Amino acid sequence: MNRHHIKNKEAHWLLKWLSPIVQSSFLLLLRRVMMKFLPFMQLQSQVENIVYLSWLVDIDQVLERYPDSVQLFEKQGKTIFTILTYQHHHFGFSFLKTLRKWMPSPKQSNWRFYISPDQQEKTAFFDQVIVDQMMYVMSGRLASDAMPAQYASQFLHQKIQQQIQTDIQLDAEYQLQSLVQISHHKSLPLAWGNFFSSWAEAIRYLVDQEHAWVQWVDQPQKLSQGDIEMPFDFDQIQAVDVLNIHCPLLKEWGINEQDVFAFIVPQVDFHVRNERPLSLDS
Repeated sequence: MNRHHIKNKEAHWLLKWLSPIVQSSFLLLLRRVMMKFLPFMQLQSQVENIVYLSWLVDIDQVLERYPDSVQLFEKQGKTIFTILTYQHHHFGFSFLKTLRKWMPSPKQSNWRFYISPDQQEKTAFFDQVIVDQMMYVMSGRLASDAMPAQYASQFLHQKIQQQIQTDIQLDAEYQLQSLVQISHHKSLPLAWGNFFSSWAEAIRYLVDQEHAWVQWVDQPQKLSQGDIEMPFDFDQIQAVDVLNIHCPLLKEWGINEQDVFAFIVPQVDFHVRNERPLSLDS
């Protein structure tokens, strides 16, 4: 089954009722035809407390999850997997301008790999997108191939003084519990020294992404690309100490959860500029 099929249909009666509709191949085809002629409605938000948690994964453990046309970043048999979780502020259409303050502020978690620069630079590949508000799950799936979000009824992401706690429960695989504390010790884990020359180089690579690739819900061999803009102030990015971490998906890949490279982006403006289907074989 495609990982982007709605997972926890029992979590909410509306999700159970609307799942067949938002995953209907006919409606998805109709929307794709319409979007060839309609302009893309750009989106905007301010996001804060972005916690990045990253691990080195044996690439052979994950290649079969994705189409052969996708080339993941690889070095010495390893690739990089990142979970970033954050709080939106008034996520909505850019044209609303000041009226966007009436839009809700969902929490979101993106679980992603990275595309090889030889295929395309500054591109992430979304394994999963998790959101805590039903409206964004349903509207994203109806209007976009690049936002097949899952609904997590249990989604905690809060900052208390110098700590940020996260607790996401989607299903048996996609769970995350973490507690991080802001630190002044900016050091690159020893294992990451084979990939990057410094802490600064590593965080720049991990955060400076301009495109997101996502498999289609009804045809996982096909992909769409979302174009994003996030003007980072790299000097504001903070190191953290990981006080607690639990993620069952990592254990499937033989990863020690404690071998994590973590940091925080305090805040940044977030823009979704465009979306288009990909033709990687052409």
